[in-house]
Amino acid sequence: MGFLNPILLLGVLAAAIPLLIHLWSRRQAKRVDFSSLMFLLVAHRRNVRRIQLKNLLILFLRVAIIILIAFALARPLLKNQFSFAGARAKTSAVVILDNSFSMGYQGIHGQRFEKAKEVAVEVANSLRHGDSVAVILMSDLPDAIFMKLTRDLDAAKAEIRQAEVSSRSTHVQPSLELAHDILETSISPNKEIYLISDFGKNGWDTWERVPNQSGAKIYLLPIGEANGDNTSIEELQVSNQLIGAHRPVQVSADVNNHSASSSGEITLTLFIDGEKRRSLSFNVPAQEAIAATFTHKFESPGTHTGHVDLTPDRLQVDNRRYFAFGAYGQIRVLCVGEQTLYLTLALNPEIQATPSTEFTILPVSCSAQEFVDFALEDYDIIIFADVPQLTGRIMQQLQSFIRAGKSVVYFVDDKIDVPSYNQFADWMPANLGALMNWDPPLTLSKFDSVHPIFQIFDAGDFSGQYAPQFFQGVDLGSAEEARVIAELSNGTPFMVERRIHSGIAIIFNVSASQLDASNLIVNPHFVPLLQQTILYSKAIQSAHDRNLLVGSTFTANYRYAKATKATVERVGDPSGSSKTVSVSATGALSFDGTNLPGIYQVDVQGKDRLVRDFFAVNVEPTESDLRTIEVQEAIDRIGAQPMVHASPDSLDLELNSYRMGKEVWGELLIMALILMLIEGILSNHARTAPGESSPVP
Repeated sequence: MGFLNPILLLGVLAAAIPLLIHLWSRRQAKRVDFSSLMFLLVAHRRNVRRIQLKNLLILFLRVAIIILIAFALARPLLKNQFSFAGARAKTSAVVILDNSFSMGYQGIHGQRFEKAKEVAVEVANSLRHGDSVAVILMSDLPDAIFMKLTRDLDAAKAEIRQAEVSSRSTHVQPSLELAHDILETSISPNKEIYLISDFGKNGWDTWERVPNQSGAKIYLLPIGEANGDNTSIEELQVSNQLIGAHRPVQVSADVNNHSASSSGEITLTLFIDGEKRRSLSFNVPAQEAIAATFTHKFESPGTHTGHVDLTPDRLQVDNRRYFAFGAYGQIRVLCVGEQTLYLTLALNPEIQATPSTEFTILPVSCSAQEFVDFALEDYDIIIFADVPQLTGRIMQQLQSFIRAGKSVVYFVDDKIDVPSYNQFADWMPANLGALMNWDPPLTLSKFDSVHPIFQIFDAGDFSGQYAPQFFQGVDLGSAEEARVIAELSNGTPFMVERRIHSGIAIIFNVSASQLDASNLIVNPHFVPLLQQTILYSKAIQSAHDRNLLVGSTFTANYRYAKATKATVERVGDPSGSSKTVSVSATGALSFDGTNLPGIYQVDVQGKDRLVRDFFAVNVEPTESDLRTIEVQEAIDRIGAQPMVHASPDSLDLELNSYRMGKEVWGELLIMALILMLIEGILSNHARTAPGESSPVP
């Protein structure tokens, strides 16, 4: 026996009240011997015993009535171990149906998700009239088809049959917590949660336990064979994040074999801008990954899209990986200073400022005096090369340029006016301190190897015989929100960057013209270092992540388009649907409708032009690993009930065997009413019966 409201069993204590009243009301009569009535004593004692028995019976009835009412309010439930309690308890059930993309695996007996839907329908079929149900589609986010329990079982079954497998990964915890929240509102004596899943291990990795706050019985229904075979494309990388048109770049795809045996010969094919480019065939050993690399030149500047395809297997969705890369063409750079020859030669060794569709840096030089009246609209980046002083007019020009989302690069020597630079501190990446001389010279000992500027360099490129030497510099203190990306051997910052508006400011702690300050400008690494800096400074102006995972939010800034709305659509979507997205006054756009993998097109319609952009969305790679969690571990972590069923045909009988039992509070109330009736009759009879007198000992 169980109780649905056990706290109300405290009402049994009220049964002591009639007993206390009875004991309190008892009184001892005074004994008086009267000889003339002695012959009545025997008859009188027989009458007293009968009255006392009747009073004890009335007391018992009153105590029993209170106990029965207390038990009825506590709602006792007789389980099926009582042969006379074969009725079925009213049930509220929540079905958690895993629709993560691993459920699209085509097993020996068909697709896992279709099998899971059949089991979910069987669970709904096991419910009866008066029962209630809710359905949650489980991926990394819970999707409740019914946010509340419903008694419309046919509607629930229809929704289950119409459910589709998603492109999202698995996370069990949020769906379990939502199921408990739904069941906490139920008053049914029997509460159940059914978790129908392939029990992929990745869905259980980021949490430990979920408390059973609803008190429901939890049943696990595994679908599909454990540890299915699968190969997938896990990641796509390029050798250089900063891609110039007609410059070779390596596109590398990581292919992982999650199976217990070798993949056999599989083929990886590269498609760019809708055209097949190249294929590679290889074998991936069991439980290993290899990187397949293609070399490609993007023919024109702009955003290029494509994908790589893997030989089909039992799980198709992770055999394709999409990408969107931006390639840059002409970049116009204004070099400000008295001696800019080394800079212009490094930026464009041919000094041919002729238009070209290939990646080209077009440098133009001017003096600091000329800069104050220079038209800056057509330039992407400004380099300040040892400019002695930042005057008020120069600062105004720079502020207008930076506010437009452009970037500035500074070189400093021993002749600069430090206070004038520090007056511009809010727009600089670092505060300038004292000028310093180094003897012996310093070297470039530390740099951020994953930073896009240094991505093309190896760890030893700035050491040994090719190491640049530094004799003079400035004591730099990086500004707030700035980042040191390279240091000299004594810890002095060499390169510091800082995001300002939509652009970036970078300072080199070296002269751009004086060989007695450093030999960096004649070092063979200076040309690629400066060109990478310029390319990075250009890329950052419109930088946004174009390669996302399903469910991520795409954010970008299109301030230059001067638009208020944009449309986003998935390329090749057969529904042809597009969504209108607002663009803020600052040009910011945010789109969270990335529920399917593919290439998405963004059209931003400005006042005078259409800006078209692209981004790619891919599935979460960890979901491709089909290894499963041990059922016993899952049972322990969520407090589930062990359950085994032979087939869906026997599931109905097995489920209903757990629901046998009967609430008997109604019967207890009827018994209490019967006893109240008997007690009332006895009490009235005791007060009105003729010939009876109070018992006198």
